[in-house]
Amino acid sequence: MDQISGKANNPGVLDGAWLDTLIRSLNSEQASPLGEKLPDFPPEELQRNTTGLSSEAAIRQAYAFYENVVDGANKVGLALNQETRALDFGFGWGRISRVFMEHLSARNIHGVDVDPSFVEITRGLFKSDNFQICTPFPPADYADASFDLVYAYSVFSHLSEVACQAWMQEFARILRPGGIVAFTTRHESFFDFCAWAKTQDASVSPYISALGQLFPDLGAVRAQYRKGQIVHGSSNGVGGGGPRDASFYGETWIPEQYARTQFGDSFEFVSGYFDGTKYDQACFVLKRKA
Repeated sequence: MDQISGKANNPGVLDGAWLDTLIRSLNSEQASPLGEKLPDFPPEELQRNTTGLSSEAAIRQAYAFYENVVDGANKVGLALNQETRALDFGFGWGRISRVFMEHLSARNIHGVDVDPSFVEITRGLFKSDNFQICTPFPPADYADASFDLVYAYSVFSHLSEVACQAWMQEFARILRPGGIVAFTTRHESFFDFCAWAKTQDASVSPYISALGQLFPDLGAVRAQYRKGQIVHGSSNGVGGGGPRDASFYGETWIPEQYARTQFGDSFEFVSGYFDGTKYDQACFVLKRKA
């Protein structure tokens, strides 16, 4: 069974005023504690189309993930500061990276994404060329031990097992020893959403219809998950469209047992998190071994 531990153990290290600043930045120019101007926001329709949320709700969800990553960093003694070099894997419109600007300088935040439109958008919002396009599989164009931190929100919740394994090997290469990778994946409760999708009329939405048909036997794949095996399903209907095609992109559940044991000898499992009142995915933090 999944052993995800729950809420962050030490959220008190975060300054609640930072969340207030992020929310104010929706409507007015704001600066980070390092004095850097916070990025602008894309149109709300684009926000909703990429995250399902927009405005304050989107920021609060990103901040909840940030809480978990900070907690994991604290557990391994990784201090996040303006010299910390971070990679945002699958950055979208930069929603997650702006939250990390509480401690990280924008000049040290980099990102890769398969979608060239996101590269253009996020470079404009952040006024930075640190955001690059990547292919669905590595390598990435970075030197060995380039980063202290890699974070990926709602990316490993979609990648095939082959892609997950390939990118974790790449993260082992580009992370320095003692650095961490934090990623989210579908939680077991998303199987219940798939079961609900099965009951819906095909006219509700193409995605819901495809999701309901993704697994003929939900009980079998849930049992697979509970045995510690990764579950991935894909079809044209649940693919992300454009560069996110069904050959590597769909819906993915990674159980904690898998995260603990199946990413080679390069990583040490640090912690797992799930609080469905804040965001609906499971989060895992792993440390790059020396």
